[in-house]
This record gives sequence, C-alpha cells and structure tokens, in this order.
Amino acid sequence: MSIRVLDPIVASRIAAGEVVERPGSVLRELLDNAIDSGANVIKVYLEDGGIKSLTVSDNGCGITEEDLPMVCMSHATSKVSTLNDLFSLKTLGFRGEAMCSIASCSTLTIQSSGKKITVDNGNQGKIVPGSVTEGTTVTMLELFEKIPARRQFLKRPSAELSECRKVFTEKALGFENVEFLLFSEGNLITHLQKSDKKGRTLQIMSQEKNFDTDLAVTMNAEEEDVKLFAVASDPSNYRRDRGQIKVFVNNRIIDCFPIVQTVANAYSSALPGGAFPFLYLFIEDNPALIDFNIHPAKRECKIRNQSIVCSLASAMIRKSLLSERRKEAAQIRHEPEPQELFSSRERTGSTPEHKNRTSDFHYSTEEVRKPAAVREHFDPSWFERAKKVLNKTSDKEQIRKSTANIPAKEKNYRYIGQIFNTFLIVQTQDEVLFIDQHAAHERILYNELTSLKDVQNLVIPHRFETDTDVDGFLLENSFIYQDMGILLVRVEPMVWELTGIPAACRKNEQEIVNYIQNATGDAEEAEKGLFAVISCHSAIKAGDPIDSVTASNLI
Repeated sequence: MSIRVLDPIVASRIAAGEVVERPGSVLRELLDNAIDSGANVIKVYLEDGGIKSLTVSDNGCGITEEDLPMVCMSHATSKVSTLNDLFSLKTLGFRGEAMCSIASCSTLTIQSSGKKITVDNGNQGKIVPGSVTEGTTVTMLELFEKIPARRQFLKRPSAELSECRKVFTEKALGFENVEFLLFSEGNLITHLQKSDKKGRTLQIMSQEKNFDTDLAVTMNAEEEDVKLFAVASDPSNYRRDRGQIKVFVNNRIIDCFPIVQTVANAYSSALPGGAFPFLYLFIEDNPALIDFNIHPAKRECKIRNQSIVCSLASAMIRKSLLSERRKEAAQIRHEPEPQELFSSRERTGSTPEHKNRTSDFHYSTEEVRKPAAVREHFDPSWFERAKKVLNKTSDKEQIRKSTANIPAKEKNYRYIGQIFNTFLIVQTQDEVLFIDQHAAHERILYNELTSLKDVQNLVIPHRFETDTDVDGFLLENSFIYQDMGILLVRVEPMVWELTGIPAACRKNEQEIVNYIQNATGDAEEAEKGLFAVISCHSAIKAGDPIDSVTASNLI
C-alpha cells in the first residue's frame, strides 16, 4: 500500500475529532475566544441544543478585516508567537486549532468590524459586508452535517442543551466581571450579572437543589506564588458524591483528582462516611508553573508546585472547619449547663439534619445535648457518669420494649447505642459487636429486591433518553429488565419510557433510569448492579442518627 498525503480538508476533519465532540465543545472554544477578546458582555444563542445553530456574540476588541481570512486557518492565533509564550499563558486559547476544527465540520460565519466571512465545512468564502460593528459574532450551523458517522453519536437536543449549559456556567465561574446571557430557542434561560467571586459562585451553586446558600462559607489562603479562594458548604450541607467539588486553576476549570481528594480528606473528620462537601476552589498560580498544553480540551494541566497547592488547600479547609466549630462552641457556652451527661429528650427526626447532628455518640434512649465542638476539654469522669445513665431502669425498660417483637432465639443481645452516627454497638453473651448500619441495611434491602418481583405500573411513565449504544442494547435485550420486573417501552429512537417497576423499588425510578442509561452488560450483571445501586441509595446512610427501635429491628 503506497503512502499519500491527505487532502487538507480530510486532514482537518480528522484533527477536528480531538477538539470538537459535540455542541458543548464548540461553545467552550468560542467562549474562550470571547473572554480573551476582553468582552464584558457575552451572549449565547442555541437552537436544538446547539446542533442546528450556535451563536456567540461579544463586545470585545473585535477582528480586523485583514485578520478575518486567517481566523480559520490551521495554527493561526493571536495568543502566542514563540515557544516561550506557552510557559506564561494568560489566555484561555493558545493553540490556533479550535476555529479551524469547527469550520471543517460545520458552516461557520464570523462577523466583526462591519465585515463577515463564511467557511462551509472547510471551504472558505470571500469577505463580504456584515452587520456587526462592535465586538465579534460567530455562528455555527449544522454541526457534523457532512460527517454522518460523527453526527449519529450526538444526543438529543435536550441532552446537548444540558451539556451546553454546563459549559456555559463553568466558564462564567472563572470570570465574574463578565455578564453572561444564555438563550435557547429565542428564550433567555440563564442570566449571570457581573458580581464578585463569591456572588458569582453562589449564583451558580444555588442552582443545585440540595445546596443551602445560608450555610455557605468562604475560605482563602496564600503562600509564595499561590493564592487560594474557596466557596463551600457548611459541614451539615453535603452530598453523596464528589460532583460539586470543582477546581479552577487560573480561572480555567480542570479535572485534578489529587486536589479533589485533598479536599475530601480535609473534610473527612467533619462529614459522615461517604459524604462530600460542596466546594468550588479557585487557584491562582504563577503561569510559569502551569502547563495546559497536555489535553485537546484543556481540561487537564500539570501543576509543578502541586504539593504546595494541596498542602495549602488542606490547611485552609481544616482551619476554616476549626473556626466554625469554635464559633459553635462559643455560642453554646452561653447556654445553661446540663445537670447530667444526657438529657431526656427523645430524638424525633423531625428537625433538619444539620440541627440533629449534635453528637458523635448517643445512647438508645437519650442524646448528648452538647455538640462535638464543646467536648474539646476531656472530662475524665465521663465514663462513670455514662455507666450510671446506662444502668437506669428506664433505659433497660426501653431496650426490653424495643426487642419485644423479636423471636426469642434472636433476643440474646443488648443494644448499647450508636457511635459516630454510623456504627451500632451490640453486646452479646461474650462479645461486643460494631455493626455498620449502612452496610447492614443495604444487604437487607438487596435481599428483598432480589426475592420480590411484584410489578407496580407507574401512573405517569418516566421518560428518558439514551445514546445510540444503549438504545441498540435495549432493543435487543429489554427482556433482561422485564425479568427483573422493570417494564420499558421505546417511544422513538433513543427515547424510552419506564412504565413499571418492582413494588419494592418505589421512589427509585431515577436511580433505575440512571443505571439503564449507562449499562450494556448481561442479565446477571444488570440485575446485580442495578439492585446494588438501589439498595445503596435507599439504605440508612453513615451519619444518619436512628432511634433504638429502628436500630433493634435492623440488628
């Protein structure tokens, strides 16, 4: 087979695959250029989630008529001129590949300085008069129209719109001095006005339904070339995944597991097991110590002083948590001192969780009045007083009542209490058991799910979208889920409806859908994986306080 040089258009379309995956990729690059232009107002217009049309308009410095023909040329850029410039980057764009890649797989029109030029899938037209005199307006039409093999991997417009909104908000987080407006089908759906760093961050974090802006805290630290600023949640306001730990380096969002892990570890002493904070960390570092030129999408970077950044972030978070605990302790010291170690109030579970989490260790019928923050000074007499409380007749009577309905052969234990709101302490004849409440409950639920197949039809079907791989898998293998009591109906290509679920899976429709959207395994793997996910999400969590009756039933 002979070697040949590829046609320039073919070569550019191949190269475009590294930069342009979907409309969100195009939006990311166009927003970079708009921000680099010095704009303070940026407007984005989408049609069909950006598949049909995507326009970014800014009021920046604009492009001269002389430069317009070079905008879509490969490796043409105004950001760098020498190799050394790569080691002191202060712009978001720098490679000179994005516009060329976008123009090779769509119809791209650029207007600025009263002129416009159109590049149709790699074929550049002539400069003609345009209507934009201030800033620049770039419009992309029909992404991948002439590359059907790529277009079929795009998701439905609603899914692409969701991805574009994510890109839009992530870019806006780094540039609070810029006003951002997002329109879809002609309607304004997001408007982020100019603000300070905290204000912009709270604007976006408040879009998370579980985030309470009243419990937000700010942190900052500085050392040598590094400045850190973070907006985070109070420890009582947390998530069950790392999805809201976001890291920005020099205003660019990056994926950096070591830093995310540092944040999680710093919070570990303040959160229950399996819980993670809301925290947006902004890192300002010397550009000479940062290399973004390692990933086409610029989502990764090398940080030469990463150990310093991680150490500083950890110290900043721990200092903030300690400060919050001291404030809480100072407030409670003004309350009357309790007469004994435990109060007689029963935990009802009706108050908000962040008000209930007042003790690392509470007994079966009584709870500690003071939060952990107050117990900074060790009292050597606590154990003797605790024994007196445990030996009270009322405690013994409550334990007896809580186990009254348990078969005699299973009564050979005594429930002592719960520690760290995570482990149940149980005394048997010759042992003390520490039971992980989440793991125990998860196993019980899993056994129930795998043994019960009663189907409950949904009054309102749960509609969801899939990608092409999952759509094809479901067409051939939907019987796998039907055997599990999960009924699926295909409404149209890549759109399905969940019409029935096992009765034991009530209120878990979204977890079922999330699993189906990402699973293409065999029947045994699907059943085991799905029911394991549902059991985990439905089980009592580490950190959840439970009463003695619930604990005894679980034991």
